[in-house]
Amino acid sequence: MNATLPSAEQMRDIGMAVSTAAWDGYDWPDVFASMARLNIADVELAFIKGYVNEFTDADLNTELAEKLRELMAQHGQRCTVLSAHIDLGEPGAAESMAVRIRFAAALGARYLISNAASLAGRDNFEQGLDHMMAAAREAGIKLLFENPGDGSDNLINQASELPGLLERLDTSATGINYDPGNLISHRPALSPVEDALEAIPLSDHLHLKAVSRQSGGYHFDALGTGDIDYAPIVAALAARGLPFSLELPFRLRRDENAQPDKRPEPLPLEEIENGVAESLHWMAQHHPGL
Repeated sequence: MNATLPSAEQMRDIGMAVSTAAWDGYDWPDVFASMARLNIADVELAFIKGYVNEFTDADLNTELAEKLRELMAQHGQRCTVLSAHIDLGEPGAAESMAVRIRFAAALGARYLISNAASLAGRDNFEQGLDHMMAAAREAGIKLLFENPGDGSDNLINQASELPGLLERLDTSATGINYDPGNLISHRPALSPVEDALEAIPLSDHLHLKAVSRQSGGYHFDALGTGDIDYAPIVAALAARGLPFSLELPFRLRRDENAQPDKRPEPLPLEEIENGVAESLHWMAQHHPGL
């Protein structure tokens, strides 16, 4: 399978990682072995409550980080990004984020991605922000805030709201991860392409995932399908040399109200690998670095 795919070196050179979200439900050794068959060497580890396998903050410890690093090293892989989204406006969120910052550092990740906060949690977010930025700076990682996809009002719903948040941030330790695939369910009236092109100059990193509106909600499939034309988005991020991850949460669905739901059973491994391979082929056709 991997002979016609982009090489690990090519993907690494353009700053492209692939998220483990596509493999939700599988054991870690199987996930990394499958990724290796697809030439994937830079990994985004997904620990997102409600979206992937269940876990607690206590699970995000040094022992697990060491185990994951050892498993990835067997395939020449490394973790460059940790996705560990929480609402940072919730009570206790600052403590949960401290756990995630330590975990990201133990993994050797460069970026840690989270949501910012709901509008209702703005005060809690503001109270904890300076501490979170200091912790990220000390740990040597960059904490990136992502636009959400669940339709509820947030501190960053769309690209036009990014400058207001950036004014408050120490951009040496914090920044933006923009996700066009979230906008389509979060603000359906907006154009994901236009919003992404506005967001890219303000962002440190992007998530790419194909989304289609279907009866009953939103479905996620391989890049090159769905309702978002990613070609101009990829051209713009390539022009800026912006790092990005293919998220590809194939098991996930969103209902008509944009709330997440998962298929009860993991997808067959062959189906996952075919979807990721199709996405990598599409990227090779559209990113000039591949």
